[in-house]
Amino acid sequence: MASPRTSRPVRIRQGSPVLPVLPVLPPLLRSARRSRGYVWSRGHAWTAVGVALAVFATACGGAVEERKAANPTDPAPAAYAPYSDTDNCGVTTSYDRPPKRAATLTSNATELMLELGLADRMVGTSYLKGRTIGDKYKEQYGKIPVLAEAQPSLEKLLEATPDFVYAGYPDGFSESSGHTRARLGELGVKTHLNPEGCAKSPVTFDQLFGELRSVGGIFGVSDRAETSVAALRARLDAVKAKVAGAPPVKVFVYNSGADAAQTTGGNSMLNEIIARAGGTNVFADLNERWTKVSWEQVAERKPDVVLIYDYVSPSVDSKIETLKSTPVLADVPAIRANAFPVISLSVAQPGPRSVDAVEELATRLHPQGS
Repeated sequence: MASPRTSRPVRIRQGSPVLPVLPVLPPLLRSARRSRGYVWSRGHAWTAVGVALAVFATACGGAVEERKAANPTDPAPAAYAPYSDTDNCGVTTSYDRPPKRAATLTSNATELMLELGLADRMVGTSYLKGRTIGDKYKEQYGKIPVLAEAQPSLEKLLEATPDFVYAGYPDGFSESSGHTRARLGELGVKTHLNPEGCAKSPVTFDQLFGELRSVGGIFGVSDRAETSVAALRARLDAVKAKVAGAPPVKVFVYNSGADAAQTTGGNSMLNEIIARAGGTNVFADLNERWTKVSWEQVAERKPDVVLIYDYVSPSVDSKIETLKSTPVLADVPAIRANAFPVISLSVAQPGPRSVDAVEELATRLHPQGS
């Protein structure tokens, strides 16, 4: 057996990330000396440490190689055509290669990526709070790391080493989140925001289809985007045919509020969903995504249906109780008819499942056509 004095030292390459392993060396030595009741010599122990360091260096080397795969200085794939995108907030971003490590900050952005078959380009998702993932996407979604149930911190986001971050709403890039578009840009991370994020005019399905095409262009999968758009458009056309000729149903959207009501104005995706389902949003004339109105205003517009927006709290039952117990609403047609269909945030936010929302709502507004 070789003497400890003749054991060969472990050589660590210059630049190898050794420091993170140093805190585990003392426990490793103690464990090594006690292993199976056998008292190791100093040489044996240091040999074990050398092996551990060698394994660690190899693992880190693999991590470095993995990061190098997404290095923005790598040559662009030959088949990729450089792409420039201006999103709904007026931010223009140019791409000379498709992103390889995307992170999404809301479920609708996640589902749009999955609609395009881009799960293999995703390193993290977040903000599923109060939402669900559609059955069509659950298998793919289950393979992607969840960075946070709500908004991830900048540190948590960067742990995933993304080269592209996609948000469904402006709060994904807010100052409070720590990961503004400017900050991520400084770090070499490209960003994108869903069309409803900065809407100053009504959001439509044409914009949603444009969003599919934009993300398809960014990732070099424009053919998939066109296939998806064609399929979604065909489903909308089928609903249009079913409700054709039926008088529009007057719809009031109730999100929350007791003294006043939070509802959707004319600039939200939900306004478009209602119209496509054969309804009319009674507050479509308000140039807002979401706004507050008085109960007197609701009563004046005499909705036929109150569409309950289901998101976390208060509960749907609690919202219905509020509506029924508000005196000024007593003679509103929707209240008298007990007409309270429910729509969840998961399908009402702008994304591929917005078409699901149209189909479901059309059945409730026009059951004779279903």
